[in-house]
Amino acid sequence: MKYKIVYQGQIGDPSGYGVAGRGYIKCLLEYFKKSKISVDFKIAPIVADKMNTLTAEESQMIKKHSFKSDEEMKEFIKDKDYFYIFHHPPVFARKIELTYMLARNSLKNICFTVWETDALPPVWNDIFLQFKVEKIVVPCEWNKNLFEESLAKFDNIIPVAAVPHLVNDEFVKDTMDQEVSSNVQSYCNPEQFTCLTVGQWTERKSLINVVKAFCMEFFNNEDCNLVVKTYGNIQDDNPEYQQQQQQSIAQQIMTYKRAISSDNIGDPSKCQVTLLYGLLSKCDMNFLYEKADVFALFSKAEGFGLPMAEALLHRTPVMVHDRGGHVDFVDSENNFTVQTYETPSYCTSIPGVYSCESNWYDTDLLSARKKMREAYEMWKNDSDALQKRGEKARAYMLQKTGDSYELGKKLFNFIVG
Repeated sequence: MKYKIVYQGQIGDPSGYGVAGRGYIKCLLEYFKKSKISVDFKIAPIVADKMNTLTAEESQMIKKHSFKSDEEMKEFIKDKDYFYIFHHPPVFARKIELTYMLARNSLKNICFTVWETDALPPVWNDIFLQFKVEKIVVPCEWNKNLFEESLAKFDNIIPVAAVPHLVNDEFVKDTMDQEVSSNVQSYCNPEQFTCLTVGQWTERKSLINVVKAFCMEFFNNEDCNLVVKTYGNIQDDNPEYQQQQQQSIAQQIMTYKRAISSDNIGDPSKCQVTLLYGLLSKCDMNFLYEKADVFALFSKAEGFGLPMAEALLHRTPVMVHDRGGHVDFVDSENNFTVQTYETPSYCTSIPGVYSCESNWYDTDLLSARKKMREAYEMWKNDSDALQKRGEKARAYMLQKTGDSYELGKKLFNFIVG
């Protein structure tokens, strides 16, 4: 039997959805090849962010499997015998004209997506019903549980599978021969305890909580440096607008750094905070992940947590919350787990997306400070032990995320089963 599959997604994006989509496609293609299953596989790319970060291999993969023309697509779907996957936030489905045609003519519709609070927005269920979604794939057990619980409340039972994103050595091999920017090299001083945090400057990512905990705990430590790699809204690339965002973030960081003091009120803070604003090359990012002593991200909710996985891939232990999608691949024994508490979700920089009727998880700053101190003392007194933690944490993650054949097998069997 020959199967037919159409995969629509943000395949050309540098976004988390784009990285996840390319990973899932690689898994499926490897499984098709090794298992010798006959599959006519087509990609219908959509682009939400036009910044090109694809490798030559990824570009070739997308070109090879994409429809060459509208006529080819119409011929492919005319018999209504294909499985249709759309991999993006469900709200995008209503905005994309192609989705209506592909969903209407398919054998089955499958949604690949992710969510970041403990309950689905009701509008998502409306979209699942509208497009007759029969199966859903999410990247973590936390998402699987919340999808199942939310859908049950909507009286719309849909099978949900948890399949982690592909993370293995393929992430770094394409930058091995590239040169790291000279300014980036200067941000990781081996004489300093370097903590790295990475993400967009939003309420959900909550990079400011890393800043708070770091400045509180290392107020009197000159040998501590927090590298904050972040960006604001990158949809508008106007240089003046980007500079305004950078200045606003720098001001917020400095406000907290100056306000946080020890018992000796008025003493200047001795720890260092380095702001890296904007998008960096993959080569530069790999350098930061590798050279940092610890990676910290106190995101209030992650469906997967790609920056955490990238840090672990470079054998750098991570300091993360005790709840969220990342717990599936973060080994609590060899990383640093920070306690959290529930709080209603909202996001001022992206209004109208999150509802205060659902929850995510905020940082217990006392717990975060203890974990930062623990990592610092290990760095100062036994750096080999910290490195060994990173090795073990990496091995644990790769057991969950590194086997493209097994991930592809799980995806395929769920899609067509």
